[in-house]
Amino acid sequence: MFGLGLTICHNPKQLHRDIINFRNKRKFYKEFKFTDIRNENLPVYKGLIDIFFNSKNVSFSCLVFDKKQLDLKKYFKGDYERAYGVYVARLVSGALEAEASKGSNYIVILADDVSTSKDDKFEKVVKDKVKMRLRRNAVFGVARLESHAITEIQMTDVLLGIVAYSFKVKFGLVKASGAKLQMVKYLQKKLDIEKLSQSHERKMRGGLRFNVEEFDAK
Repeated sequence: MFGLGLTICHNPKQLHRDIINFRNKRKFYKEFKFTDIRNENLPVYKGLIDIFFNSKNVSFSCLVFDKKQLDLKKYFKGDYERAYGVYVARLVSGALEAEASKGSNYIVILADDVSTSKDDKFEKVVKDKVKMRLRRNAVFGVARLESHAITEIQMTDVLLGIVAYSFKVKFGLVKASGAKLQMVKYLQKKLDIEKLSQSHERKMRGGLRFNVEEFDAK
């Protein structure tokens, strides 16, 4: 399984401050990572999820792929870097379309840095594809940053990791157990849904939105 996640925040200053205050209160100064979730830090990660759900005008969207089904050689001639940009643009466009009721939003994308070639066209592909779909220059700019410096990227990683894990359990790729399973159950409870491992969209009070799309490449 492979996934892309996006958090849109209308007041990033407040969300950032809430996470920093939570870190200080808990004296937890490590980077938030889904892969690091253990029984001993489970309350901390549940608290991070609480911050997301207590925020206003925040949305999370993700695309979840079956790597075996997604034929990049067929659709992108094996150009993995272009495929990455195209699907990020799809995710961004879909999220902005879903928020159309709040007006024509314009965003700056802070993307987790990935190991790609120095001459890749990621930023241009994302901006051009979003413009093509929305018929406006909705993306002011794109910056790739290391996740340890950006708390919002860390929160996105955790939310995406929980969703991806639920799909891995669904398809028998991992055995459901331990703290990570507890996080799946906790997020399902927050969303008031029985299954996280399926496409769904939840709109909640305070302008909060949570969307999962299981992508079908066929």
